[in-house]
Amino acid sequence: MAKTKLPSLVSTKKVLHRLSVISVFWCLCSGGVYAAATSSAPNTHTAPNTHTALSASSVHENQQADTPRIIAAGGSVTEIIYALGRGDWVVATDSTSMFPAAATEVTKLGYFRQLSTEGVLAQQPSLLLGASATGPEPMLEQVAKAGVDVHVYHVSKDIDGLSEMVLDIGHRVSAVEKAEQLVTDLHRQVDVQQRQYSEAIASYVSTGYPNTISALFVVANNDRGITVAGAKTVPQALFDTLGMTNIASDLVGYKLMDAESVLARNPDVVFAAGHMLHGKNALNSLCSHHAIATTFAGQHCLVKAMDSSIGLGLSPRFAIALKAVAEHGLRVLSLKAANTVMQESASQVHIAQSTGLDKNTNTDNNSHDMGRFE
Repeated sequence: MAKTKLPSLVSTKKVLHRLSVISVFWCLCSGGVYAAATSSAPNTHTAPNTHTALSASSVHENQQADTPRIIAAGGSVTEIIYALGRGDWVVATDSTSMFPAAATEVTKLGYFRQLSTEGVLAQQPSLLLGASATGPEPMLEQVAKAGVDVHVYHVSKDIDGLSEMVLDIGHRVSAVEKAEQLVTDLHRQVDVQQRQYSEAIASYVSTGYPNTISALFVVANNDRGITVAGAKTVPQALFDTLGMTNIASDLVGYKLMDAESVLARNPDVVFAAGHMLHGKNALNSLCSHHAIATTFAGQHCLVKAMDSSIGLGLSPRFAIALKAVAEHGLRVLSLKAANTVMQESASQVHIAQSTGLDKNTNTDNNSHDMGRFE
């Protein structure tokens, strides 16, 4: 009987090796096909962290693309935007935008009345919001044609105009609720100042002289004369709110006023824009100005410096400016009351002396030095 010949051990090893190689190759190919198939379909089971990170990155990029790039021209507009919590959207402002402090850290484009098209467009803005007089007009037109949303606010220079501007800006920067709350707060603060001032002046009714105050707001002083705030200005609104008389109300806007007119109208108190005062003696120099020196304000140096951003601009700090005006109005009434008492005393002493009752009474009147403040 013939015997079956078994394969040698070496041949068996070769066969096993070949089978192993084939198996590995098949597995690798199968894995590659699976990997390719799964990578082309949404992967909801593997690498969840990677998928989430990509989605978050995409959302962030979309948010950045949708966030307005704002240029704020004019201190009042800038301040409102920051008050509404949108300061991080501002990419540039003008040179008058110095409040809040964060506004000083962004790019400055120069004076808001003299902006350049190239300077504005270089910031790649999507929105330009400007206070009244932002310009020049050709720049506004060119920037608008470049696709920028341009809006300049021509509103009344009073609390109503300020409220209108706040609400519109709030709409444009997606902060409607904050804008409405800011307007509510503004009116409440103004009402408080009006009430407190009215209550204070009521105590002077019995003094025998009118308890109204005549005021003047000076914005510049040069060789041509003094430039003052007339009608349709923020100082006019401040005076009107408290019932004071602006002696320059027959002028419109900011105009030169001759010395004779100032002297004839005799202001009780003078306010001066802070930007025009330089040096520690600036207020005293204004007190001795030939147009002011012989007025009641000049004789008592009742000249008060006021931050230009709140004294001349429609600032959300309107009530703060109002408080400063009220305080110095009351200072005038206090001085007039004191002068009235001293004059009455002097009159009584004069009568006594003329009748020989008291020849040693001192009638010196030092009221000229009363009430000096800076």
